[in-house]
Amino acid sequence: MNGLTGKSIIVTGGGSGIGQAACRLLGEGGALVTIADLNEAGGRATAEEIEAAGIGKAQFVHTDVSNEDDVKAMVAAAVSAYGKLDGAINAAGVPQHGKPMHEVTADEFDFVCGINLRGMFLCVKYQVQAMLEKGGAIVAIASTAGVTGVPNSSEYCASKSGVMGLVRGVSVDYADKGIRINAVLPGGTWTPMVQRSLEQDPGLQKVVDTFPMKRFAQPVEIASGAVWMVSDQASYCTGAMLSIDGALSVI
Repeated sequence: MNGLTGKSIIVTGGGSGIGQAACRLLGEGGALVTIADLNEAGGRATAEEIEAAGIGKAQFVHTDVSNEDDVKAMVAAAVSAYGKLDGAINAAGVPQHGKPMHEVTADEFDFVCGINLRGMFLCVKYQVQAMLEKGGAIVAIASTAGVTGVPNSSEYCASKSGVMGLVRGVSVDYADKGIRINAVLPGGTWTPMVQRSLEQDPGLQKVVDTFPMKRFAQPVEIASGAVWMVSDQASYCTGAMLSIDGALSVI
């Protein structure tokens, strides 16, 4: 994909799933990737894979996106290593607890929203700060769960709907400052997180049976949209909610 060579781009949740697929695409495009994750083994392995290919560059930064100091350090590491921050794909997140709402505890609700929504706020806040002088592009990985109901997932739906609202507001604030902020809304995607959710709540298989395309997306199918949004090819795209869900959200 054009418009990636030499760009310094952070990917949160880059050690697995959609984030990892995005890191690989960015590396193939010649980007300078900062992989941020709690999954140290996956994050370091992805960085080594990119470095071994000899096209892009990569570093790993151990990051808890719900910790403000960690997020500050993540952004500082990208700027320190590559001299700038041009973009970010924020894919870090956690799933629902697989319970109807009346069984979800306040702590469980706070945990999901603390990572998926508060963590997104922190990432976007400090990424924007690093882009104020020269501009940049940020992509938030939201979910079709932000616009549709999913059984036993009220806290997850709430967190992803909040991410969409955050993106709308921030995109307006910085549209005239050369900073683009968009969201990608994946449908069901075969990631380690989804695999664990199905193991925890086998009833979710009924949701899979309703997918119009009758299959999960592969992580790269979602990541390709996110990488396009952070590239120069999407130069007039901001405030967009890009559904990549096999028509799930339109039925």
